Formats: sequence, C-alpha cells, structure tokens
Amino acid sequence: MEIWLDENWLKAFYEAIVEVYKETEDPITVGYNKSMIQVCIERPLTDIYSMIPFPHLLHKASVLMETIINFHPFADGNKRVALLATYYFLYWNGYDFTIPENAANFTIEIAEGKHTLNNILVWLIENGHSSTFSILRNKLFAFCALLSDERLGLGMFIDALMPYIIPIYPFTFFATHIRRKKNHK
Repeated sequence: MEIWLDENWLKAFYEAIVEVYKETEDPITVGYNKSMIQVCIERPLTDIYSMIPFPHLLHKASVLMETIINFHPFADGNKRVALLATYYFLYWNGYDFTIPENAANFTIEIAEGKHTLNNILVWLIENGHSSTFSILRNKLFAFCALLSDERLGLGMFIDALMPYIIPIYPFTFFATHIRRKKNHK
C-alpha cells in the first residue's frame, strides 16, 4: 500500500522548515497557495485514461520533488520542503534515502531547469535503496495508517510510533547546512 502525502503533511513540512530557519540569516517568508499545494500532491498520481505516466514509487518521488520546486506552492523554502517531502515519502514507502551533501545545489539546479525528471530519478536511485527492513517498515506504516482511524481508539499506539514515523534525520541535514553556512561567513 502506497502512503501518500496530503495537504496537511506538506503544510507541516513547510511549517517545520520555517521554524528551523527562523533564527538564521536566511529566514523563510511565510505564505502558501492552497491550489498549488493540491497540484503538487496530485501531479505524481496522474492517470491519463488508465495510462499511468509515473508508475513506480521512485518516478512519483521524482515528480513530487520537481513539482514542489518548480510550481512554488510556498512563498519561500520550496526546495527545502521538496527535500523533506521526498525524504518522508520514500521513507514511508519502503526506501531509505540519504540526503547527500550536494542536495542544496541539486535542488537549485532543478529550479534553474538544469535537470529533467530522469536526472532526478537517477539522483534518487543513487542516494536511496530499499531493504528488507525498509519494506517491513512500510508495511507497519500502512497498517498504522489503517489503524489511525480515530474511531478505533488507538491514538496511544500511533503516538508511540511517532519517533519512527517522523525520524529527525532530514532535519540534521538542514542543521548541518545552516552551521556550515554560518561558519563560512
């Protein structure tokens, strides 16, 4: 079962990035376009008369990243939100994605039109992998998604899993990036 991002998740990632960069020399301007957020969510799921142009999970992740970067649903921070959204989408769906050192430059190059969806796909393949553990993690998350129905009263079970559902790894990438930028000045 594919676990997809919705409007609330993209807004949550955006709010997290705003918070992370709040006290830096590069704070994020707040604002978003609800319609563009919806486009970013729906584009990877495109279905044209039963023809699915993005059939594989990694294709969808590539489209998600490219769409958030180029369609600008947020006033600022789109490249950073794209990295977060792509990381969690892959994580929840059975892939371990290591955000590489060149991620900031790579997302800038996407925004400049220097990379096609195929280039993004190759980059994700080079920096991600699927393992038995990541696939089992996806099955657990899919099960939790089914159980998260408030009527079942399993909120405590889901709350206990939150550190595994939302690992802090991608935020350490941003913290390191902020520190390096500050030390270079």
